[in-house]
Amino acid sequence: MKPGEFLTFLGPSGCGKTTTLRMVAGFETPTSGQILVDGADITHVPANERGLGFVFQNYALFPHMKIFDNVAYGLRIRGDSASVIKDKVREALAMVGLAKAEERYPNQLSGGEQQRVALARVLVLRPKLLLMDEPLSNLDAKLRAQMRVELAKLHKEMKTTVIYVTHDQTEAMTLGTKIIVMKDGVVQQADTPERIYRHPANKFVAGFIGAPSMNFMETMVMERNGAVYLEADGGITLRVRGENEMVLRRAYLGKMMILGLRPEDLQDEITASAHQICYEENQLKAFVDLREMIGAEAYLHMNTGRNLITARVPSEAPVAVKESITLYADMEKAQIFDPFTEENILSLPVEKEERATA
Repeated sequence: MKPGEFLTFLGPSGCGKTTTLRMVAGFETPTSGQILVDGADITHVPANERGLGFVFQNYALFPHMKIFDNVAYGLRIRGDSASVIKDKVREALAMVGLAKAEERYPNQLSGGEQQRVALARVLVLRPKLLLMDEPLSNLDAKLRAQMRVELAKLHKEMKTTVIYVTHDQTEAMTLGTKIIVMKDGVVQQADTPERIYRHPANKFVAGFIGAPSMNFMETMVMERNGAVYLEADGGITLRVRGENEMVLRRAYLGKMMILGLRPEDLQDEITASAHQICYEENQLKAFVDLREMIGAEAYLHMNTGRNLITARVPSEAPVAVKESITLYADMEKAQIFDPFTEENILSLPVEKEERATA
């Protein structure tokens, strides 16, 4: 990773993201390989000599110490003078919006405030690399949203290099300048949030990123009248366009492939007309099993016979449960995966090389 980057490790529980972070911190020893910081090999350097900061999931504040003393602890261990400690602690607390909390104890603060104290305790040491292990997971939804904003602002102001572990894709997508998606200890993709969302390397990444998750359908690649189509059970026939069409025509005619469509890329007639994608070749009919209201939007959970799909439509869309609906697929945004390797067939060789060396 580059200096100043905000790198997020994202993946399901047990995928190895926290273990990786703990190896960087020095709490675990890797079985092979090296850990390099600024070109120096720190693989076997003790944790307390690495000059890194670590923010724990459970805050790890000293309950018997006032906030000032919690933040000052590392500086005192380092041997800084009392005057230097006073200035640095006050600066760090002001940075996280707790300038008036010096004399309070941790149990007198909210969860969000305690997390900010834990952050101040690390920032006061000015680490060259800040490690954070799911620091917001113990907070409620509103506090998590507030703390995401605070963390983003702090990173922008301080330009600290950060490695952040989370299983929450919203945190990863909003905070990270770069995301590493992991599964079973293996890096699946290392890229920007936008590219991971719109150009997932494989079916796992495509399904893990996005809420609701991507829709998948088994399809057969067919060519008729000079055009390439994907045919699925339930009478679904969708015309492929753009780069997908060229790739499929070149190597996949007559083969089974997995089609991936994001819920927002399955649109009702009104929305599709507004986006000028209302082609006859893009239609599919589905039966609405559940309509889930999410404020200005609604999630339609449907079936096409064999396939279960979800669409994200405006809440005012005139559709009800137990009704059929015609949807229009934006096939220019479709993802297509090999059914055996589950790799995205549009992944470029350079991207595969980057994933292998990440």
